[in-house]
Amino acid sequence: MPAWLWPRERSINADGHQSTKAWSPVQAVGARAPRTPRAVPTSLWLGLLGLLAAAGLAGCGARVDPATPAPAASPSSGAPSVRPGVAVAPGLGMVTSVSAVNDAGAMVIGRAGPTGTEFYYLASGAQPVPLTFEGAPIEPSLLNNAGQVVGLVVDRARDQPPRLVRWQGGRGIILPVHGDQIIPEDLNDRGQVTAITVIHRPGSAQDSDAATTRRAYLIDGTTAVDLGMDPDANERNLYLNEAGQVAGLAFADSGSARRGFLWERGGLTTFDTGPTTHPVVMGINDSGQVAGLVLNDDDSPSGAHPIFRPAFRWRSGTMTALDTRGGGAGPVRINHSGQVAGVVTDASGSARDVVVWSSAPEAHPTRLGIVDADHVVAINDQGDVLLSSITGPTASPGGYLWHDNQLITLATLGGLAADPGGLSADGLVVGASTSTDGAWHATAWPPTPTPDRPGPS
Repeated sequence: MPAWLWPRERSINADGHQSTKAWSPVQAVGARAPRTPRAVPTSLWLGLLGLLAAAGLAGCGARVDPATPAPAASPSSGAPSVRPGVAVAPGLGMVTSVSAVNDAGAMVIGRAGPTGTEFYYLASGAQPVPLTFEGAPIEPSLLNNAGQVVGLVVDRARDQPPRLVRWQGGRGIILPVHGDQIIPEDLNDRGQVTAITVIHRPGSAQDSDAATTRRAYLIDGTTAVDLGMDPDANERNLYLNEAGQVAGLAFADSGSARRGFLWERGGLTTFDTGPTTHPVVMGINDSGQVAGLVLNDDDSPSGAHPIFRPAFRWRSGTMTALDTRGGGAGPVRINHSGQVAGVVTDASGSARDVVVWSSAPEAHPTRLGIVDADHVVAINDQGDVLLSSITGPTASPGGYLWHDNQLITLATLGGLAADPGGLSADGLVVGASTSTDGAWHATAWPPTPTPDRPGPS
């Protein structure tokens, strides 16, 4: 995925201050499609709170639903409710990031250490556990609902190739893939992992495509299955569901063409969007529905300006164009029921809104009337939509949650900026926000207590 399709990446230095740059999906931790919902018991929330103190598709025969409902009254024109944030694991010191959250409220968190970022697994109501393997730190990439973490153990002297590790409960195992570079892609609740390996040919420039061999794998236990394709190693690419289906983008015809694919039990189905475009997959749910965008083949990366293109949902050979009312969509997210959410623009590109397309075959769009959203971070299986925005006179990053037809602002820890990064099935939001001194801290925004989910007494 070109970095310019995606949110900016925040890098936080040792004193807790931030710099930003274009964000590449393969660098993200836990940025995957949500899984089947698991309601979080009240006891887990109590423990957590205690611890926290469509034009491009029409030519391809895709169905287009032309009937767009009238826009809802704009929630952002009124006064949204505010959800307070709380600092994550304050007893651990300067925790600057939450890399991922699962549906049980467990998190992967990071803090600045003397030799680099130190990562921990933080279960609800428990103490943080260092993420290490044989004494070496794990650089985590993925977290599932079983509490498994997948990441890399990298020799800091760069004398040895990286090792891919799956960690759970304080113990790790090496997964059977090897390469000069290993890119963890996705992890399901069964512990299956998708990954890309890159091997550099001796004597060749490492930044040349001709100098590398790329392979895509599905790892199941002690077995690594070669998916038989040439993946794009420059983007988040191999999305995995609970059925073991893998969807993404691969090169075909000796690297001259790019096509979407669905791999299942050794069989490969490909799909494309026309002679001058290609699909970019952004998620697959457990029903095998794939969501993404249609890019022009000549689209060029530009970190400064986002791009909006036709959006689609694909399943079993049928592609449905998602109506954007003559404009385009930014990155889209899909949940288990087949709802898709994304930020769209009008035909002129000057006005934005957030749209949720229904799970019905016609994908009816509902416009939420949120005009200042930057991109959709996630949509969970309850239909909650997590949004990142650029707000205020200083264009500070901010966050919203669309919940029960209401827009909720994610409060900071006293500063000007918030950066949401993850959403659980029960509505827990995690990310980072600033304090009064401008430093970034790992932050959680727990759901507001309700009669069926009371808060602490």
